Amino acid sequence: MTVTKTQLADAYSAALTKELGDEWGCNFTRRDASKLLDALWPVLSDLALKDTKKTVPGSVPMGNLGRLKMRYKAATKARKGTNPFTGEPTTFKAKPATLTPRFTAGKALKDQAAKHSKKLK
Repeated sequence: MTVTKTQLADAYSAALTKELGDEWGCNFTRRDASKLLDALWPVLSDLALKDTKKTVPGSVPMGNLGRLKMRYKAATKARKGTNPFTGEPTTFKAKPATLTPRFTAGKALKDQAAKHSKKLK
C-alpha cells in the first residue's frame, strides 16, 4: 500500500496530538501536520546538499528512521566501444557529474521490519 500525503498528515496529526497535545494545550489538525511536513522537506534537502562541493558529501540523520546521504558520481568522458549484439563500433556519450539521494534505514526501522516479517510467516 502506498501512503498518500493526506494519510501521512493524518498520522502525524494524531501522533503530535498524542505526544504534545496536553503539554501545549491544543489538538493538531491535518492542516497543521501538512504545514509541518512542508516546512520539513526544504530543511532536510538543504542540509543534505550543504557539503555537496566535496567528493564525499555529508549525511543527515533522521532519528530512528535512518539517514539521508547524497552520493556523488564523477563525470565520465566520451569513449569508444562496440555494440555487443551487432559488433559495430559505437561512441558512448560523456556524462556530467551527478548527485543522487540515498536513504539508509536505521536499526530501529530494520528491527520493526524484521518483527513484521516474522508475523507474516
